[in-house]
Amino acid sequence: MLHRIGAILAILAALWALIASGIALYLGTDVGAVENPTEQTVVGLGWWEFGIALVAAAIGVFTFFSKSRYAGLVLAIVGVIGIFISSSANMAFMATVAVGGFMAFMGRRHAQRHGSELPRDPSNPRGKSRFTK
Repeated sequence: MLHRIGAILAILAALWALIASGIALYLGTDVGAVENPTEQTVVGLGWWEFGIALVAAAIGVFTFFSKSRYAGLVLAIVGVIGIFISSSANMAFMATVAVGGFMAFMGRRHAQRHGSELPRDPSNPRGKSRFTK
């Protein structure tokens, strides 16, 4: 359950990062990237932000449906890379992608270690209902 919540969190953050990178691209090209070298940097960062956000969204979807615990770890690594590549507008979204990836990694690890996603009732170790015979 935790791995799915982490993957959903990362997917939503990656989609918001796509929107923020689109805004950065629009603002960088609208002002005039030809005349001002600072705007060229904004456009260059916008393309990198767009690419890393697209990769994060794709890996987030893969993590949501994956049975491997390492998919969440890869998602967290992509989020950390996105933090270093992104401008200040996208850093928060990429940090959220990293947190979601870490949640997915820890949730899948717990599920593989204990054989179930949900904790079992200690008074009923076999999982049988008390109302059935």
